[in-house]
Amino acid sequence: MSKRITDNQVLGELGETATKKIVLEIGFLYEQRGRLEAGTDGIIELRDSKSGTPLGKLLGVQVKSTDGGQYVRENDKSFEYLLKPADLNYWHTSNIPVIIVLWRKSDETAYWKDVSDCVRGEERRLRFDKEADVFDSRCADRLGALTVDRRTPGVFLPPLNQGEDAIINLLRVKLPDEIFISTSPFGSGRDAVPELVKHENVRFDWVIRKRRFVSFFDPRDYGTRAIVDLDQVEAVDTKLIAFSDERDDITDIMDLLRRTVERQTVTQLAFLRKDRTFHFKAIGVGKSRSYRYMSNVIETSAKVVSVYASRKKEGRGYVRHHAARLRFECLADEWFIVVDPDFYFTTDGFQPHRYPEALLAGKKRLERNAAVRGQVMMWQHLLVESGKHEVGLFDTDKPAPLLRFERLPGIRLSQAVPESSWNRTDPRAKEMEARDLFEEGGIG
Repeated sequence: MSKRITDNQVLGELGETATKKIVLEIGFLYEQRGRLEAGTDGIIELRDSKSGTPLGKLLGVQVKSTDGGQYVRENDKSFEYLLKPADLNYWHTSNIPVIIVLWRKSDETAYWKDVSDCVRGEERRLRFDKEADVFDSRCADRLGALTVDRRTPGVFLPPLNQGEDAIINLLRVKLPDEIFISTSPFGSGRDAVPELVKHENVRFDWVIRKRRFVSFFDPRDYGTRAIVDLDQVEAVDTKLIAFSDERDDITDIMDLLRRTVERQTVTQLAFLRKDRTFHFKAIGVGKSRSYRYMSNVIETSAKVVSVYASRKKEGRGYVRHHAARLRFECLADEWFIVVDPDFYFTTDGFQPHRYPEALLAGKKRLERNAAVRGQVMMWQHLLVESGKHEVGLFDTDKPAPLLRFERLPGIRLSQAVPESSWNRTDPRAKEMEARDLFEEGGIG
């Protein structure tokens, strides 16, 4: 009987060859294993494409080739694949990560997945995203992330693709030249508020702690005269308090800066003391709202309050507000405000939602670099504008700003972090599946 090579053997060899070609194009090394293999067709070794240095980080690869036809539950966006129990048991014993690559001859497509990235509750079932799970050069950093042992502190894997421009989520804070201090008959701000609200022309951008009053404005000119010892009010150089070595001084300045920002942005934002978060105000019950800002040199707009109706139950929708955590840092004798974009959820624009955590997880799952970048730029624009005193015809009672903000120049990163890497290394990736439940109106 003559020897023969089956079509399936040829197909398998084609799949492995296509996989090796892609790995080499990514810039990694690929070593094909021989006939004595039980569940991995090859080994990928990571390599720094700039220096050419092999990194000693290894991945096992199993290639599954098919001639044509459709995968299980395949549509335009996704499909599923069921792993064999014997393969899975073998991979569980491996001391290196293992990926599976599915190659289809008819359209020459290749998709990949970490064999442990299974559908929740079904360890044999993998669900492939036709956009996120394409096996090509874009997956370099996701592959690299699999080789990092997160149990070992200090492990670093250099980014493996090209650089990009980045913006810094800091703004320089320009403080007033003077700060007003005084003693107070009240021990804290909480004690002083009941007396303050009895008077007219009140404001709340001040701090009282341990019977010391601190503000960027003269308290004698407002209702705050009722909560200070008038004969003890004095104006001092702001630097004496803002750059003091005393912990109490720094605590007071940080609190005062936050309260001052709250006053300067009061026409646009509301502050949630419990969550320490600023969010855009709604303009009415169940009404969306947009905000125009400058993105680089182009004027654009963002829907900062968005209304979402339930697909199943009328009246069970929610409203999403753009929000941010703003914190203050003193670096090299200068104060900066750090912008950390976030979201806040209500039922109608005003009433807090009962399940904000799950809604937030769903939104975060969809976030991409460009979206987060746009949010940072939007918040920076709002803060910079809040420091400009431009009184219009209908803004005669608009408070004069006490703080000004300056953008920092952008920087050029030598390496970029790809979208897919951000998404898949999020430690809450599984939790974010909760989004699907809300989209179907399962929680209200």
